[in-house]
Amino acid sequence: MSDEIFKKILDNKATQAEKFNFYQELEQDHAMRELFYSYKNLHTVSGLDVSRYSVEQKASFERFWSRVNPINALRLYKIWYRYAAVFIIALSLGYLMNHLVPVSKDKPVLFQHIEYTSEKGSVSTIHLEDGSAIWLSSASKLSLDKQPSGEMTARLNGEAYFDLIPDTSRKLSVDLGNFKVRDIGTRFNIRAYGAEPNVFTTLVEGKVVLFDNENKSLLSMEPGEYMKFDKKTNQIAVSQQDPSIATAWKDGKFVFIDKSLAEICRELENWYNVEIIIGNKSLANNKYTSVIKRTTTVNMVLKMLALTDKINYKVTDRKEARDIVYVY
Repeated sequence: MSDEIFKKILDNKATQAEKFNFYQELEQDHAMRELFYSYKNLHTVSGLDVSRYSVEQKASFERFWSRVNPINALRLYKIWYRYAAVFIIALSLGYLMNHLVPVSKDKPVLFQHIEYTSEKGSVSTIHLEDGSAIWLSSASKLSLDKQPSGEMTARLNGEAYFDLIPDTSRKLSVDLGNFKVRDIGTRFNIRAYGAEPNVFTTLVEGKVVLFDNENKSLLSMEPGEYMKFDKKTNQIAVSQQDPSIATAWKDGKFVFIDKSLAEICRELENWYNVEIIIGNKSLANNKYTSVIKRTTTVNMVLKMLALTDKINYKVTDRKEARDIVYVY
């Protein structure tokens, strides 16, 4: 543990990866963890002037940092005056520690909140500490809340593919607002963009259970099942579908199977960061089937769709905003 990371943690300037590694180290050492949370909380409630700190208090900080990282003990004086307010000698503030900042010796609170974002036109991968992985599709946001018990809650705006190793202690649920998808060691895909009228869940392998907000079971899904939830009517429909269709985005492909032009345009907007306007409204419900690589351009995708139907399009470049694509 370096003093630079330590300072970043205290200043709340550490990256998510640095925070994860830091708190993972604390997990391994109960005594160090207890001291850290005591000092961190004292930093919050203390308004004392740094210049009033005594030599004895400096020595107290030195003993603590030597406990954390003996190799860097000689570098303490470089950071002492900046962080003296954090590390207050227990003798002078024992009452404060015992009454204002109680610390559990048996089960310290280690709540974690982490947010992930995948920009338009990209796919991001999140690796969990147990070896599980989550893929985030274009223009997607995912937050993970981890409780001290190990229970995890994910909130998704976008599309994500979950590849989760069976772990009875993890208990991960994806909160989609109207209902929750609970993992039971499995692989599944969820599409839940806030601006879209439907939420889709596809089970690839294993098992997931859907619960309402009162924690009542709605249904259990089997591999190969495809669930559609209509936000307007709150209706759930389950059908069979090849899971590779729903997860093709993870492999760099657009797969349109009997999809309307309106649905396809939303997909293209998310990936290419363009605005698509369908001038001829009668075209919006026309259905298309095609498999196209995502590495191509929006022009090429529309050109390929035009081969199967009489549609025209025009792209208007804009420097200060997203390009506009007119389809008519």
